[in-house]
Parts: sequence; C-alpha cells; structure tokens
Amino acid sequence: MFKSLEVGRQIKGSEFDELAPDLQLQLLTAQRDLAGRDYPLIIVIAGLEGAGKGALIHRLNEWMDPRGIDTNTFWEHSDEQESHPYFWRFWRKLPPRGETGIFLGSWYSRPALGAMDKSISDEDFERRCRDILAFERALVDDGALIVKLWLHVTKDTREAQLQGKAPGKQQNPRVTDQPYDLRGGYKEGLKVAERMILATDTSDCPWNLIEAEDRHYRDITAGQIILGALQARAQADDNSNEQPAVTTTPTDTVGATVLSGVDLSQRLEREQYKQDLADYQARLQDLAWDAYRANRSMIAVFEGWDAAGKGSAIRRVTRAVDPRLFHLVQFAAPTDEEKAHHYLWRFWRQLERDGRATIFDRSWYGRVLVERVEGFASEEQWRRAYSEINQFESELVAHGSILSKFWLHISKDEQLARFKAREETPRKQHKITPEDWRNREKWDAYEQAVDDMVMHTSTSHAPWTLISGNDKLFARIQILKSCCDALESALGQDNNGNSGEEKEKDKEKDKAKTKPKKRSKKQDKK
Repeated sequence: MFKSLEVGRQIKGSEFDELAPDLQLQLLTAQRDLAGRDYPLIIVIAGLEGAGKGALIHRLNEWMDPRGIDTNTFWEHSDEQESHPYFWRFWRKLPPRGETGIFLGSWYSRPALGAMDKSISDEDFERRCRDILAFERALVDDGALIVKLWLHVTKDTREAQLQGKAPGKQQNPRVTDQPYDLRGGYKEGLKVAERMILATDTSDCPWNLIEAEDRHYRDITAGQIILGALQARAQADDNSNEQPAVTTTPTDTVGATVLSGVDLSQRLEREQYKQDLADYQARLQDLAWDAYRANRSMIAVFEGWDAAGKGSAIRRVTRAVDPRLFHLVQFAAPTDEEKAHHYLWRFWRQLERDGRATIFDRSWYGRVLVERVEGFASEEQWRRAYSEINQFESELVAHGSILSKFWLHISKDEQLARFKAREETPRKQHKITPEDWRNREKWDAYEQAVDDMVMHTSTSHAPWTLISGNDKLFARIQILKSCCDALESALGQDNNGNSGEEKEKDKEKDKAKTKPKKRSKKQDKK
C-alpha cells in the first residue's frame, strides 16, 4: 500500500508560491460557505512519527480562518479522560454545524499504538476498528463531512526528522525531544497502519494517503483534498431537492405491546414500604461508596409516561447516595448549541467520571420517543438511532459503567387521575402543562414507540426494567432494589457486601431473618 506512495512527488518553491494564494482563497471561500451549512467539517490527520502532521496543521490554520477551526490534540492523556469511556474525549470536542474540527492524535491512536506494542490482541484491535466505524458512521449519518488524511514518509526521512537531521526547510517542529508516541519499528508501524486503514476505509468516509516527503507537495495536496471535499459536498447539497421525510406512528394499529405484560395491580402496604425503603436505601448508600472505591460508575436512566412518578422515584435514589457521588441531569428540548451537534453529544458530555453516578431524568431515548412521535426526527433518523444507542451503551458498559434503564409504566386511567389531581392541588399545578394533555392524546403512538424501543435496545448488557407504577410506593422500591441488584452483581457482592464463599454462608443467615434491618436516625441525618 505505502510503497506506491514513494515516487518522489514534490513541488518546487516557486510553484508553491503560485499555487498557495489561490488555494488559500478557495479554502477561505469554502469555509465561509460551510458556516451557513447544517453540518461540520471534521479533519483527521494521522501518520507515523515525523510525517509532518503538526506542520500541516499550522499550514491549514494559516490558510483558513482559525476563528472557525478548533484544533484538538490528544497526545497527553489526562486523568479525567482516562476515567471516562474512550470516545467521551472525542464526542465532547466535536465541532458544531458550520465549523471545522481538526483532530491530531484521534480515535485511531490508541488501537494503533496498542497493536504496535502488542498490548492488545488482534481480536481487540479488530473490535476497536469496528467501534471506530460505528462512531464515524453515526457522525456521517448525522451529516458530518469527515476528511481523513494519512501522511507517509520513508524510513530514512522519518529517522532524519526524529533526530533533527532533516534539511532546514524540510525539518518539522517537534513538541518534545523524543516523539511522544514512538512505539515499535517502522515496518511494524506500517503493517498496523495498513490493517487499520483497510479496516476503516469506507466509501463515505475514505482515507486519503499523501506522500509527505516534500512539505510543499504535502501541504498543497492536503489543502486540495479538503477543498475538493467541501466543494463536492456543497454541490451535492445544492443539487438535492429531496427533503427528509417526517413521519409519525399510526395510532390505529397498536395491538398488544411489551407494556401489556406489566402487572399494574401490584401494591405495597405503607408499613412494608417504610421498612423496605430504609433497608434498600441503606444498601444503596453502602454500594455507592463501594462503586466509588472500585472506580465503577453507575448510570441510571429514567423514562416513563408523564406523571408516572419519575421525579419522586429519583428522589428516593438520590437520598440514599452521598451528594458528592452523583450528578442528576434533567433534559428537555435541546438548546441551540445542542441542536448544532449530533443528538448524542449532549449526553456524552454529561457523564461523570469513574466512581460517580450520573442519573438521567429523560435521556437519549427522546430520539426514538418524543422526536419520533412528534415528527422532530425523520423515520430514517429514529430508526438509525437504535443501533447508535446500542453502540453508545455498549461503550459505556465496556468501560466498566453499571447501567440501569427504567421505564415507569402506568395505566391511561391512572395518568388521567394524576393529571386532575395536579390541576386541583395548588402546590402541584406547576407540574401540569398543556403539552402534557397533548401528549396524552397520542398515547397509542407513544406506546408503540416504547414497544419498538424496548425490542431494539433491551440488550444483554443494557436491559430495560419495566416498572409497575400505578402504586408509587411499589414502584420506588422496585427501582431501589434494581439499582442495588445491579451494583451488587457488577461488584461481585451480595446484599451484605460479601462475595465468593461468603454468599453461601449468608444465604443460611438470610433464611433466619424475620425483619430487614432498619436504618437508624443517625444514618438518616448523614
């Protein structure tokens, strides 16, 4: 693959001086045009050490308006980055629509370096390449224009660059005396690069290979590739008269759904509720600290019907967790800033670091629920979201996050009773809005959307828990118990914080118990 690039392409200084001004003008024009478009430009610059990646970025910022460019480098990894899922660092740096993001040391770096120093297996390398494909597919499907550039130099040129012995005009500036990502030999590096490029080269997100021996040829070629991509995309958009289809779910075809199987008759007596509440909150309090010490994040997602009791259930969870260990995030309609990014962007950036909990009051499932039913997303968009969500959640779990997803289900009659109670109770009137009544009219459409959501996104690593919510007391205890069970399972504990052989002994002790242990007043104060 790379031998075909070693043909000695170059551009003389005088020719470069003639080409550069016109190329710069065209790039500036295309960049100004991009500012009015509804998609971002993402430039990935990669290559072995000494290929001139940093020097090319300097040139692009010189030729284009740097005010519309965000340059991101990931050569130093912070503790904050390492305490989040791998793609978190990239999602939060994605440019908004109409702007440009340059990535040096991108999502390709870690799998490539891991393969070079043999710290990851071939199977793991292939899995990471598949994750990259899914990541880029999500961005492209959302409209992003991705230009990937691979800069290639010969072994002799690379060594001369790294040793600072290249001719003065061809010497690239270095960040440090030693290359920060130097791993393995040149031949091994090219073998890994070829595998990576072949595994991630797609028709709508291709790799562009550039011979980078001569800096003038490298810079002009890279600029022309970027310009060509911008112009081709703009022309394609201008020539397209198609508008995305906006559809809603028919309301007259809803039959039995997954919600039909939820037993809404389940109840819990208040005295039993008080006893169970104290028990499960005490367990959750201890488990949250165990997760913190184990550097395991808890992520809890709350979805459900309007007036299903999400807020009161969340309060029972947060009262059990030390406020230093959780962050509650509530979502409504996206802001202008959020609309300028992929819909998952606003959720990625809210994730807490390892050892802490993130609780989502409504979540990324809005794409396949309210946005689907209300027509804010096209059918192609919300259908595509199922695989995007599954990929997102698999990355969370692969990182070690403990994910729980709750749908609070109530009957249509129970919702009506709660709506009326809110209207008649002064302290609750702020909870009922005209939008709630409008949503109620689309009950069947939402039920069908929930059925599809559960069918497509209840996976082995991130299953949905359907909560019977007609009785709020019963629902709260079910949620607390589910949170405790998920943490105990992930941490390898039973409900007494034990693991392994201790579990069998405690089973016998549990049989002898007649009452669960109540939490003391002193614990409540804490």
